[in-house]
Amino acid sequence: MLRSLVNKALRPLRLKLVPRHHDLLLYQHAYSGGYDEYRREQIKWNRAKIDSVWADRDTLAAIAADIRSNKIAGRGLCHGARNGFEVRWFADALDCPVLGTDISETAEQFENMVVHDFQEPRSEWAGKWDFIYTNSLDHAFNPRKALDIWADQLAPKGRIYIEQTMQHSPAGASEMDPFGVHPMFFPYLVFEWGKGKYRLADILHVDAVKRKGHVWVFVLEREPQAAGEREELLEESRHGASRN
Repeated sequence: MLRSLVNKALRPLRLKLVPRHHDLLLYQHAYSGGYDEYRREQIKWNRAKIDSVWADRDTLAAIAADIRSNKIAGRGLCHGARNGFEVRWFADALDCPVLGTDISETAEQFENMVVHDFQEPRSEWAGKWDFIYTNSLDHAFNPRKALDIWADQLAPKGRIYIEQTMQHSPAGASEMDPFGVHPMFFPYLVFEWGKGKYRLADILHVDAVKRKGHVWVFVLEREPQAAGEREELLEESRHGASRN
């Protein structure tokens, strides 16, 4: 409230008070109560915004087009999907089974949604999903662990689609959205965190989405871990070269 009053007074001077972390490239909010407080905050805000949808059709359509062009429209997983909007959208657009997760028990109210903390592994999901989508990495208590787990959940040729905007940067971080990374810094983060596990395969751009501005969709793929996977990819490359 005090900052709001000060900013109102500064407005004629075109000045504004902002939290110190707004100027950072990377920020992780620290909860005094640790993970338990984090979980309570996530569930509280989920309930408060249960009817709110961040995903938009333009961005989802760009992702669906990439999924089709890479022939990976098998089984999809949407992490942090709240009321399941993107789950239903992808299922209809791609005509394939799609499951959504959310940390809040409210997930049980929606079809094809399960209660799950996306930072925790599920053995039955390892190597299962052809594509994973989220716009909720900013909700992660431990984003590095989350990305490791999502990469493990991918089928060998699968792709992870992470939607980022300037609202996902440190300027938008808070108790509700504890992780912030500037979109221009995200590729470097993937390089550092993903060594030997996953890599940046592409960046999809969606311009001027209403209320979001520019949207970056970072596309991640698993690093080929086993020799069999590497050989399979090499064989596909050889066949492609011979056709050309």
